[in-house]
Parts: sequence; C-alpha cells; structure tokens
Amino acid sequence: MTVVAETLRMATLQQLGASAPLVQLAMGECLHEVFRTVCLGPAFLAYHGARAPDGPPWVPLWDRGSRVTGLRAHPDGLEFVEFSVEDPRAFERIALTEQGFWLTRFDALYENDVPEDALHEAARRVGFRYLDQHLAAREETEERLSTFSDHRLWLQGLVASIDQQAAGA
Repeated sequence: MTVVAETLRMATLQQLGASAPLVQLAMGECLHEVFRTVCLGPAFLAYHGARAPDGPPWVPLWDRGSRVTGLRAHPDGLEFVEFSVEDPRAFERIALTEQGFWLTRFDALYENDVPEDALHEAARRVGFRYLDQHLAAREETEERLSTFSDHRLWLQGLVASIDQQAAGA
C-alpha cells in the first residue's frame, strides 16, 4: 500500500470522512486516558522506514509496537486495516466502518480490564454507539471465547454485524 504523505495525512483523513474524534486521536490528542494504550497517534513507523503492504493508498492512524493501524478508501466507503511491519504482506482488514473499528478498540480495552464506567465515558467521547451491544454480546459468549482463535472469529462476526448496522443507520 502506498502511504499518503505525512503532510497530507490529516486532510486525507478528513476527506475520507473520519470523525473529528478519530482525527484528533490520530494527531495525538488523548481524548480519554484509556486511549493512550490502544489508539493514539501520531503514526511513526509508516513514515520512518517501515515497509507497507502493496495496494491502494492508505493513511496511517497510529502504531503500537510493530503494528500499524490505518485507513483507506474502499469501494463501499472506508476500510480500516492493520499490519505488522515485520510482515507487511499479511495486512488485515479490521472493519469497514468507523463504528466497527471502534468495536475492535473497545474490545481490546475490555480485555485490558478497563472499568465499565471508563468504557462508557470513552465511548461517549468518540461517538461509539455500540458499546452496550458489545458488552452484552461479550457477557453472553464469554465462556465460549476460550482460545485466541475463538475470540478472533467471534470479534470478526460482531464487527461485520456492527458494520452492517452502522452502514444502514
């Protein structure tokens, strides 16, 4: 994937329709302390020597460890992607809407034992509308999520459902 020039990063995010809170986090403005560990820019690796996968242009949001998270245009709207700089060919589509993307971030926060009141406040700050649905689904299926693979498949299915709901809203 071709990386959008760093000087065009914020303007491109806005042109793609990223929400103001997502743009603020990508710029490095910490809207709530819980985001500091899972989604806070600015992106560094994509602009300092990391190889990126082949494909359409994309805009890096941020990186954590060796993982880079970004956004690109998709025929149906947006596509949130993630990859490891150690194996850029193995990029992963994580969501097709911002709401589906937030689901993945809030699931990571849940996994990190962030208190529910902090999750609700953080969700309010970024406009994530499906937190209660996520928490209910999580409670309902918690016992069946015993392996990484089980959790990954469950999360992918829930993201697809949220993407459909958000696209229809």
